[in-house]
Amino acid sequence: MFNDWVRDVRIIGIDPGTYRTGYGIIDESGGKMKTVAFGCIECTDKVVSQRYLEIYDQIIAIIKEFQPDQCAIESAFFFKNPKVLMRLGEIRGALILSAAQGGLEIFEYSPLEVKKSVTGYGKADKSQVHKMVKMILAIDKIDGANDVSDALALAICHVHNKKSFKLKIIKTI
Repeated sequence: MFNDWVRDVRIIGIDPGTYRTGYGIIDESGGKMKTVAFGCIECTDKVVSQRYLEIYDQIIAIIKEFQPDQCAIESAFFFKNPKVLMRLGEIRGALILSAAQGGLEIFEYSPLEVKKSVTGYGKADKSQVHKMVKMILAIDKIDGANDVSDALALAICHVHNKKSFKLKIIKTI
């Protein structure tokens, strides 16, 4: 059967985590989306720097394999525990560096923006996001708990917000 799908852009969505980092890759063409790949990088090393290195190396390999054009990553948000927020900021830095080294345009979205874009409600819970991602991308099953569905939701959010791409580019300080 002839396949006339020609992608406009390939997007990797990344849901950062210090033990589990979800990723989801989709192609977009004329507002339509097609799933390319998704998964979860899981690290169990007790040494923080080793976890960061493992996540960094695996994201670099994923970028090389699938060659996305753009990266949508979850922005930092409020945590009650400052140590958790600091660690999340550190892993985000490693992930942003890996995407920048891969030549990707990098965009960030808050959890509220992602939830609103995918479900229509900014305070949707994880199960609602998970269900909508499966429906939007016509996926039967998403393994990897919420890390993977959140990463795919980031990529979907990016497609939905492509008119404001230039507003979302991470600026250098």
